[in-house]
Amino acid sequence: MSPTATLRFRRTTAAVAVLWALLALALSLAGQLRAPNAPQPPLSTTGLGGIMIVEWRSAEAVAAGVERGDRVLEVNGVPITSWYRDRGWESAREGVPIHYRLSRRSGEVYEISALPAVRTPGFKTLFVPLYAASLGVGVIYLALGLLVWRMKPDRSESWAFLLFCSTMAMALWSGFHTFDALWGYERMLANLPLLGATSFHLFTTFPTEPPWVVRHPRVRYFPYGLAALMALAVLLDPVLGGGPRLVPMSCFAAGIGLVVFGLGVLTRERLRLRGEEESERADVVFLGALLSFAPVMAVILANLVLRWGISTSIALLWFVIFPFAVAYGIVRNQLFDIRGAARSSAAYGAATLAITGLFATLITFADALFSRFNVNANSPWFQVTFLFFAILAFNPLRNRLQDVVDRFFDRDRSNYRTAVREISEAMVSMLSLDEISDRLLIAVSDTMGVERSMVLLIDDAERQLRPAAWRGEWDDEAVGTEISIDHPIAKQLWMRRQELARRDFDDSADAETREICRDVFDSLEVVLLVPILFGVDLLGVIAVGRKHSGERLGADDRQLLRTLANQSAIAIENARAFDEIAKLNETLEARVEERTAELRDTQAQLMQSEKMRSLGQLVAGVAHELNNPIGFVHANLQLLDGYVGKLVAAASSDERTVRPREAIAKLLARSKEGTERVKKIVQDLRTFSRVDEAELSDADLNEELERTLALMEPRFKGGIEVERDLGDIPRVRCFAGQLNQVFMNLLMNSCDALDGKGVIRVRTRPNGTGVMLEFSDDGPGIPEEVRERIFEPFFTTKPVGQGTGLGLSISHGIVERHGGRMEVSCPTDGGTRFRIELPRVAVTPDEEAA
Repeated sequence: MSPTATLRFRRTTAAVAVLWALLALALSLAGQLRAPNAPQPPLSTTGLGGIMIVEWRSAEAVAAGVERGDRVLEVNGVPITSWYRDRGWESAREGVPIHYRLSRRSGEVYEISALPAVRTPGFKTLFVPLYAASLGVGVIYLALGLLVWRMKPDRSESWAFLLFCSTMAMALWSGFHTFDALWGYERMLANLPLLGATSFHLFTTFPTEPPWVVRHPRVRYFPYGLAALMALAVLLDPVLGGGPRLVPMSCFAAGIGLVVFGLGVLTRERLRLRGEEESERADVVFLGALLSFAPVMAVILANLVLRWGISTSIALLWFVIFPFAVAYGIVRNQLFDIRGAARSSAAYGAATLAITGLFATLITFADALFSRFNVNANSPWFQVTFLFFAILAFNPLRNRLQDVVDRFFDRDRSNYRTAVREISEAMVSMLSLDEISDRLLIAVSDTMGVERSMVLLIDDAERQLRPAAWRGEWDDEAVGTEISIDHPIAKQLWMRRQELARRDFDDSADAETREICRDVFDSLEVVLLVPILFGVDLLGVIAVGRKHSGERLGADDRQLLRTLANQSAIAIENARAFDEIAKLNETLEARVEERTAELRDTQAQLMQSEKMRSLGQLVAGVAHELNNPIGFVHANLQLLDGYVGKLVAAASSDERTVRPREAIAKLLARSKEGTERVKKIVQDLRTFSRVDEAELSDADLNEELERTLALMEPRFKGGIEVERDLGDIPRVRCFAGQLNQVFMNLLMNSCDALDGKGVIRVRTRPNGTGVMLEFSDDGPGIPEEVRERIFEPFFTTKPVGQGTGLGLSISHGIVERHGGRMEVSCPTDGGTRFRIELPRVAVTPDEEAA
């Protein structure tokens, strides 16, 4: 059955049980409201299983010799059980005698006839308070069952407890003046086997499931099937006619038998769990069952065997203790130590009685002594003086007696206090994690007497809980345990901030988490995990196994472990701080050297950047200075060309003037071409330097590449071929001068790699967020072992004196400052490829800092 179907089934059956109990309450109240108008039979009986014992008789019946405890056999010639089943008491009429056949304790059978009695008002008898008490106890049962079900709806024991409370409330509301209630006799008989079935269900579910029930869980359905058959037999009893006592005795035997069997299971499980964590729940439930069921069983046996004629309904009121015990055991995970509290209470009670006895003896002796010597003991001064000396004399005796009681009954607490004091003094001077762990385990193992214990500490590097020290017998698998800090058990220890036992995960709604956490306890074979916490950090865990004595870990043991964990947390944190300081001291010199080297690199880059800036300013200045004379020469050549043309036109056109004119024209054309070329170079130098552009500006990177390629034209002469594949890319907001420097560095590196012969390919494309530029060559490529270092400052593969190793480092920094990225790759067919990706709008340093 799936969890959803199981929960739906439990809710349905729980609702039916509650409605069954509430129906009994309504029918009981309705029966009592109509009963006072009818005459009352002269005899009132109590009993179970068809054996009816006289518990009350009228004055006429007393005069006829009926005694309390006599057994009623027949009424008006009909067996008593049949008479009740057929509701014969409703046929009682005033003035019409009722004939009874009875038997005494001695076995003598006799008959009487008595008139119905006038019903005495309930408020003049004990009926009203007893009936109200039975109703109140039933309400307590049902309320506690519903409360526990609401608080723990996913727990099987909550479901079993609600079913038991509902049938118990039904028994209380049907068992008091059963025959006045509507269908009281039938409901009481049908409810007996059901009460036994729910008792069996509860005692085989809580405080723990017996192993044989775990192996065969369907065994719980058998009592419910038997109860259903008994209820059917009750309904068909008038038709079947199987004997007046067969059905009542069967219902009584089934109900009582199942209750006794359930109590036996509870007793056996309590003995089996001795020393286990679950034993405290078993103690609570067993004590509650003993105080509740024992009086009822005693009354039933007294009626059946001794024939005392005591009302079973009164005994049912004792059941009020049991639901509180079970509800407390289900809801609370950590219970108080019942046995320890009882032992200490008895010891202090005995000590108090002893001291009281000594005081009484002293007073009696003093009174006799004063009478003999005629001392006036009534004097106020004498009384005050005597009381002072008595207190002065017996106060040391009281303290001494208390010390004896503490040492004899609470010697564990005394040992625990000593252990806490010793470990507190020792851990002040401990700065080793191994020493702290060993000292902690000595305190746990020797003081508490556990079979095995382990300290697991957090490894900050790998975020794992690992065993640091252990005592006892551990296998290799347990010693090698590693628990991730993200493991559910570690999270629970950190969040709950208290010790955890295996049963603390019974309430977990997540079945997977519940099983994972339980596996930790099962694999380590421990019963308790105590977190070592410092502030909000989990430093480690103390894992504790069972005691050698077989006793469970009680409240004092838990308190000791919490105290030891707190003490060790401070010591562990101090030790870690000491280790960290020691490591910092060891690596301080290396860290200083590393920082110094970084500063040197940064300084070198700044120097190179400043050199490049100065070079740019120098280029810009030279270009400016060249631009003026070149412009002047260019203008003069144009004027000279005009004047020469006029002179030639004015001269004759003979052969002597034609040839010089053509030569002059060629010289002027070449001169103009040269000045145009110089002018273009100067313009490209000015554009390339961008000294006047210190802010972002929109640039067409294709044009910038063309300018850079034009400046690089002298390097390409010879055997180097440049292939352009410039796509339609958007304009980019950038520092164009800086990017020109990047393009120049990459093209110069390609020329150096090709050594005068090869192909350089320049490719541009748009991408989703900006543009992509690719520079590749068919040179020898970059070796793989140095490929990852080419962007490091001062790293170069060129011979000494031919390279500074800063070109690619500076280029990489410029691309990153633009918010882009630069990658290098070497295709398998040879060559080197640099790929640059730039956003459409560069991220300035000010924007990046913001």
